[in-house]
Amino acid sequence: MRVASLKDTLAGKIVAWRDEARRPSKRQKDLLDIMRLVESHPDLSSLLPPELGSRLE
Repeated sequence: MRVASLKDTLAGKIVAWRDEARRPSKRQKDLLDIMRLVESHPDLSSLLPPELGSRLE
């Protein structure tokens, strides 16, 4: 069975967070998921786009 890597999961969450057509509550959940991923795996922070990295500091 294939499973998404942490990098792929993070990339998908970033795409979802950037989608302004999504409901605000869904985008907020995506942001929280991104925060949890980076807190658990700090090495992923280097993959964050600048506009997102500054929001998480």
